[in-house]
Order: sequence, then C-alpha cells, then structure tokens
Amino acid sequence: MLLQLLTAVAALAGAACSLLAEGSGTGAVTGILPFTAGGFIYLGTVSVLPEILRNSGAAQALLQLLALLAGVAMMLLIAHYE
Repeated sequence: MLLQLLTAVAALAGAACSLLAEGSGTGAVTGILPFTAGGFIYLGTVSVLPEILRNSGAAQALLQLLALLAGVAMMLLIAHYE
C-alpha cells in the first residue's frame, strides 16, 4: 500500500511539473519527451516482456512483441511530427 501511495504521489508530481513547464517552450519538451518515452520502453521491455514470453505460446508472444514494437514506433512518430 505504501508503494501504491508513492506511485500516486510521483504521478501527481509529474503532472505538476508538466503543467509548470507548459509555457517554457521547446527546451522543456526536448528534455521531458525522451525521458517519458524511455520510461515507457523500459516498462515494456523489463517488466511486461518476460511475463508475456513466460505465459504464452510462440505465436502469441510474437504478436505481442510486434504490438510492443508498434507502440515504440508510434512514440517515435509522435516525437518526430510534434
């Protein structure tokens, strides 16, 4: 329960930081966007991927891995065109 509270407080702090950095221009975006994308990629590869590979067959694992890579590609496209 304490870890859940810590996660919620960190989410609130992140939301507050993003609201404060909203008017600061491209400098904040170029620093925050790679950090956020890296966090999503880290979560996907370190915590979710081993669970997927352990609990599914080869075809299902391949489909889920392709979905994960598609998500990373979407983040790259958003970052490029934003």
